[in-house]
Amino acid sequence: MWNTSHFRLFVRCAALCSLLLQDAQSLAVCQIENGRVRQDSTSSRGWAGNRDGVASPLNIPLILAGNFGELRADHFHTGLDFKTEGREGFPVLAATDGVISRIKISPYGYGRALYMSGPQGLTTVYAHLREFAPAIEQWAVDLQYKQQQFELDTRPSQSFVFETGDTIGWSGNSGGSGGPHLHFEIRETSTQKPLNPLLWQFEIADETDPELRGIWLLPMGNGSINGRQRPVKLEREGVVVAAGGFRVAIDALDRLDAAPNSCGIYKAEMRVDEELVHAWELDTLDFSVNRDMNAHAYFPAWSSTGEQVHRMHRLPGNRLPIYTRQTTSGAVSCDGLAKCQKSLSIKVWDVHGNAVQKEWIVVWKSAASDSIALASVKDPAELNDRSLSHVVRSNEGSIEVRCPPRAFYHDFSLEVLDTDVSSFQIGTSDTPLSKPLEVRVDRLDCSPKTAVCSVADDGSIGGWYTGECRNGAFVFTTRELGKYEWAMDSVPPRISAHRRHRTNDDFVLVAKNTEELRFNLSDDGLGISNFKATLDGKWILMRWDPKRERIWYSLSDGRHKTGERQQLEINATDDAGNEVRWFGWVQF
Repeated sequence: MWNTSHFRLFVRCAALCSLLLQDAQSLAVCQIENGRVRQDSTSSRGWAGNRDGVASPLNIPLILAGNFGELRADHFHTGLDFKTEGREGFPVLAATDGVISRIKISPYGYGRALYMSGPQGLTTVYAHLREFAPAIEQWAVDLQYKQQQFELDTRPSQSFVFETGDTIGWSGNSGGSGGPHLHFEIRETSTQKPLNPLLWQFEIADETDPELRGIWLLPMGNGSINGRQRPVKLEREGVVVAAGGFRVAIDALDRLDAAPNSCGIYKAEMRVDEELVHAWELDTLDFSVNRDMNAHAYFPAWSSTGEQVHRMHRLPGNRLPIYTRQTTSGAVSCDGLAKCQKSLSIKVWDVHGNAVQKEWIVVWKSAASDSIALASVKDPAELNDRSLSHVVRSNEGSIEVRCPPRAFYHDFSLEVLDTDVSSFQIGTSDTPLSKPLEVRVDRLDCSPKTAVCSVADDGSIGGWYTGECRNGAFVFTTRELGKYEWAMDSVPPRISAHRRHRTNDDFVLVAKNTEELRFNLSDDGLGISNFKATLDGKWILMRWDPKRERIWYSLSDGRHKTGERQQLEINATDDAGNEVRWFGWVQF
């Protein structure tokens, strides 16, 4: 039986649902869940779906493996990664009417990619494709044969025009892709700046709140957090005891309903005693400064753990266009010498409007302690000039590092050390670089095969670096600080025919009941520089996938003779100049 209180609750809920329906301009169903009023997953909430004119590029359920603004190595992710059920070959559809304005084929990065210029001043990008629509595919292959090279980055000389929903290619796993999926972007055509695709209407269910997994408090100068003068991560809300000033970073990520993948958050705010101190949101990015993600992320945590850790302050060298509110130093401190207490709250949103907020109470120590620590609140960047170039040498003088202006995101002391005869150290790996440094190391036995390897903190070998010999020294450039070891790349690449083509004769192959002639191609040192294949002396196109260490000729190219044995030669060179040659015969 209903009483007056029941009726009033019903009226309030009905009124609230009505307002939500009007704001969303939809017929969504209003639900009350654990005291939280929500709409169903098909309605437009938050910032998502407020724009129209872009259709889905796939005709399968849209499930995200990655989203716009997610932190990736040296960059923000600039699009959406749509899952393709772990398979290749799904039709990729034109998301707008338009014309293909750019075709790119690379063994790295986006792999096989199409760029379509459409209406409303927008360009849509489709990457990691397996193949293009037939007309585009044939045009690209003809150009590759004309230029005698695998890689392309060109604007087509003829018009490839499509309407929304037309098939422009098929999904794949090309380039730097870590598995089959479609990478999709929306860009502003005039500037090529990437825009957040989820601002358009895509049917992606998301009733899941972001996760604020903790905050990092970064003491400044002689300051401390809970008695410790090093950065402290707090995973639970509560009381914090501080001395001096500190800065803040947050560990936050987002998940969507259909998959457990870690995605990036859309927006974050930091308030001190209710006052908005710092805020950012990811509507758009800029490729020219996208590497500054390393300044936005709290790099020591990001580089060691891969956590989605965002600074809630802006380093002096950070040029990203994402900040809506910022302070000069981002410091949180007690202004007076008396004891004080402040609330520190963090709120994060995903693009669908789901949000989570947490709060910490910060209590400063006694005036005596604070007066010493407060002197360190001044930003170190004010004490040095990042606009100048610098030369830093090791104590022994055998290593010289040339730092161009604004090579670093903030000022600090760079230490260069000769650790032993086989290794040396340039700063620490938890410091990001904005620009490459030139390193000159005395090396009387320098040769074209001399190289260095970066060494991770756990001792594992990272990337290889080539350079050149100059007046008894080895000179190379790097965008990575840390430990390096000397290396010598004197081993040539390896090349071998795939087992399906082999016969009893090592130099006679058979290409039968197959669509391609495949070889394995790999290098354990600096990496493959170039390769070339000829059939009866004529150049043939070998596609290349470095991550799978393979090259292949597609029989659909029609540059071979069926039923005849032909002479095949493949030459490959690595970055140290080591060469390998395969010579034999193929029966097609």
